[in-house]
Amino acid sequence: MDIQAHLNPAKLFSAEGLVVVITGGGSGIGIAIASALYQNGAQKIYLIGRRLNVLEEAIKTLESSTSAPKTSSPVLVPISCDVTDQSSVAEVVSQIEKESGYVDVLINNAGVIGPATNLYKPTSIAELRDTMLQGMASNEWETTMKINTQAVVSVSATFLPLLEAANTRRGWSPGKVTGDGNPRKRDTSNLPEGVDGDDDRLAQIITVASVASFMRYCTAGLAYNASKSAAAQLGKIMATFLSEWGVRSNVVCPGPYPSGMTNHIEGVYGTSQVPQGRKGNIHDVAGIFLFLMGKGGAYINGSVQLTDGGRTSVWPATF
Repeated sequence: MDIQAHLNPAKLFSAEGLVVVITGGGSGIGIAIASALYQNGAQKIYLIGRRLNVLEEAIKTLESSTSAPKTSSPVLVPISCDVTDQSSVAEVVSQIEKESGYVDVLINNAGVIGPATNLYKPTSIAELRDTMLQGMASNEWETTMKINTQAVVSVSATFLPLLEAANTRRGWSPGKVTGDGNPRKRDTSNLPEGVDGDDDRLAQIITVASVASFMRYCTAGLAYNASKSAAAQLGKIMATFLSEWGVRSNVVCPGPYPSGMTNHIEGVYGTSQVPQGRKGNIHDVAGIFLFLMGKGGAYINGSVQLTDGGRTSVWPATF
């Protein structure tokens, strides 16, 4: 370890030159991630979502900000897509392949709250029964699981060729590499402009699950907690079986953050709720995602990053 190496935080925690895809990129944490990457040098950010008008408005907001960078070509690109429709996802991949040719980071961020179930309000066993069954007769449970859980697998799988293409661009040999003492080989003799020889980042999938993945006290609803628990587990499973293919997988579990799901909550918390006392903000989002995606996060793989203000420390949780 060269302890005399020059350490520049602007390089260690930068998105410079990255091509990134964010599902659910038009609002909430998705647009906050996009803002952090946009301000810190990302080459291209594809915002994926069902409603094109929402994505376009999000881009107008980011581009009109006084913090917006001056770029010679558009960085933010909106693409309408239903993450539960495999043909729709495949069309997105085809478009990005033609336009950029590779993806450095895929962020699985699309999510819905699902059927609300207040498990602590019922005063009779019959009321509790009915509360637990909310959303079962309709397709709300199914829709929640499809978007929050199943899409993590289907979207990740469909983007794998573009993630491998990002590795090849950085000099990494493609394909499956197995065996003890047999690292993936990298040729740094002909790297593209902007990729340094000591920047050995591998392509990455980041799955945005939730603090609800680990909460035993259920506030968002049973379907939401179940789907996000599964999403977090899938992110860890992918880290294991994708290791032989050169693709990293990490999970981010946000606590209360401003979004369409939490707008009804005032956001002032006591020390027994969220010790930090507030909802998460743009600094919290930027810090964790620039860390994971920057050069300083190259050694992070298979991790679960909590950003919850301390909620799992004071509420019943399994983390």
